[in-house]
Amino acid sequence: MKTASVYEVQHNFSRVLAWVDSGETVVIQRRNIPVAKLVAAEKKKPVLPNFLMRLEKNYGKRVLPDSQPILDELREDRF
Repeated sequence: MKTASVYEVQHNFSRVLAWVDSGETVVIQRRNIPVAKLVAAEKKKPVLPNFLMRLEKNYGKRVLPDSQPILDELREDRF
C-alpha cells in the first residue's frame, strides 16, 4: 500500500492515478495522518446492444426489400 501527501496528490495527480490504475491502494495523508484511501474502481465490460434482436422485435419475420436495385437506378442518373 502506497502513501501520498495531500500536496503530492494535488500537484502530481497523474502519478498517483497511475499507481491506482496499476492496482495499488493509495492512502492520502495530511500531516502524516491518514485522511482518505484511493482504490481502483471495478472495470466493467461494456455491453453492446443486440441489433439483430432489435430488428426482429421491430420488424418481426418480415423480409425487407433489397435496396441495391434502387441505389443502382439512382446512380445511373448521375452519369
